Amino acid sequence: MGNSEELKPRGKPQFFRDYCEGIATAADGFRFLCRYPSLWQYGVWPVLINIAVAFASLLITFYVGTTAWKSFTPELPVAWWAPIIEWIGLIAILALAISVGLISCMLLQSVFCAWAFSKLAYRVELFLGASADDLVDIAISEQIIDAVRACLKLLVINVALLFLNFIPVAGSIAALAIGYYMNALILGSEFLGYPQELRGVRWVRRHEFAKTWLPSTLGLGTIVAGLMLIPIVGALFQTTALVGAVLLHRRISGLPDSPPCSASSDGNLIL
Repeated sequence: MGNSEELKPRGKPQFFRDYCEGIATAADGFRFLCRYPSLWQYGVWPVLINIAVAFASLLITFYVGTTAWKSFTPELPVAWWAPIIEWIGLIAILALAISVGLISCMLLQSVFCAWAFSKLAYRVELFLGASADDLVDIAISEQIIDAVRACLKLLVINVALLFLNFIPVAGSIAALAIGYYMNALILGSEFLGYPQELRGVRWVRRHEFAKTWLPSTLGLGTIVAGLMLIPIVGALFQTTALVGAVLLHRRISGLPDSPPCSASSDGNLIL
């Protein structure tokens, strides 16, 4: 994009358009990096670190799920309604294991990936015409504090949702729906937060931005959550999703999402 009609902030959100745009961020970022391949050099470390983080998160997810299931099944009563309890327990344990995996992934990313992600976002912003004077270095300590806050929120919400599973059928459906909404909201907000952090925007204002552009945030959070569950390939496309999040934030804010002048195929600007 980057046409004149995009050079002003968007008006009101449109759910279907914005949600699909959020879902497409990983693909948008991948196409952008392929168009300007010199930017890939800033994505190597995020990809490699993400692969390690993804494997660690999957191991944690598997361990939590199997341990909880082994502890749960011996306690099942010998009665006609035992299959109902088993079904409810299975859904609750799956929700718990996936939630713990996502939270672990966010914590590990905040510690090991935050610096690499912020540097990639910084380089993309500069390439798209942002001034270095308008961008700030993000303190790793602040990123970790923000990530821990988000993870604690996810943990409290998902633990609370476990109790909904004791309500047959309706409770499990409600827990899945609410769990999806909150996980997608928080993950989408975290990724949309990188370009805002570079502009000195603090957590409260970033969260307000995410809620204002809720369809985009949910779409972005959905694709990020899905990618967290896929080893290697997911790590690659989480990195491109970050680039897509930078492009998405610029489009919403009325900033161009293409270089301010022509660029060669290797991503170097031709002035």
